[in-house]
Amino acid sequence: MKSNLHCMATNCSFNNSGSCYASHIKVEGFDASVTPETYCDTFKNNTAFNLSNYSGDISLTNTQNISCSANNCTYNFNGGCNASHVDINFNNASCETFIIRY
Repeated sequence: MKSNLHCMATNCSFNNSGSCYASHIKVEGFDASVTPETYCDTFKNNTAFNLSNYSGDISLTNTQNISCSANNCTYNFNGGCNASHVDINFNNASCETFIIRY
């Protein structure tokens, strides 16, 4: 199964070869007007978080499993993500798909 969510945050515990296995992610950025003001709140640094001790659901995540608080994003629809594909970046786990709503 392939996902339409691509995660480049290779230092996240839920990342496996660019696929996210958090089952659901939350993108934050309530008043964001640019991409760096968004971030994946579900990100867990793999040096501080071990999935072997995690009791939550670990399944492939896709865009239908994204809660989004970036109200200014074109793809935000009632707190969900309406994008056909989402990229989470490496440097700060921001949402690279963010586009300001005009």
